[in-house]
Amino acid sequence: MHTDTFHLYSYFCSSCCQRIIIAAHLKGIPLEYTYIDLGTKEHTTDEYKQSNPSASVPTLIVTSANGEKTILRQSMTILEYFEERFPDISPLLPTKLQDRVQVRDLVNIIAIDTQPTTNSRIVQRVKAIRESEDDQLEFAKQAFTDGFQAYEGLLVKQARGGRYSFGDTVSMADVVLVPTVDQALLYRMDLDFVPNIKRIHSALKELEAFKAADWRNQGDTPEKFRI
Repeated sequence: MHTDTFHLYSYFCSSCCQRIIIAAHLKGIPLEYTYIDLGTKEHTTDEYKQSNPSASVPTLIVTSANGEKTILRQSMTILEYFEERFPDISPLLPTKLQDRVQVRDLVNIIAIDTQPTTNSRIVQRVKAIRESEDDQLEFAKQAFTDGFQAYEGLLVKQARGGRYSFGDTVSMADVVLVPTVDQALLYRMDLDFVPNIKRIHSALKELEAFKAADWRNQGDTPEKFRI
């Protein structure tokens, strides 16, 4: 691992970038950073889109000792890459197949159902339909509500208990949950309707990997947002 470099193109309040930073800290993967300013549309430049045609973050470029580059352009691809390459360091998926399936169900409630619909480019399009910020807020809050209710329901159904989403070990479900809860809190959402998520989020935010990945604590975080 130490002969490779891991270069992350990131933006301070991207929940998808936050996932990667959490996982990298958990697995001890050293990241180098280039910050892409979404506010100035730096992600839409021809130069950046040569690496990532989706014009989004994150992008991870892994360079081996011989100079060979591997480019990963989706956060879930990067998480799976980290897990497959470094499976014995802070495993994010359980050993048993039936347990891995349950964790992946939790993961995908967030990664497929919830986060994409609350992504800034989507909510901005909703706002643009009638030039209404109220439309944007209502849409985003409903998307968060639907996703979190499903996640909470599955937590109850699985009845695993424990400190985190799947027992007492941090899993990939936790890695994707926390950044999306952080985004919901930016919308001033009250999480009392999902008490298990609220409890799990609070517990995870005490861990060093999650503190290091907090959007208010990044190299490109504006001073007014820093903690």
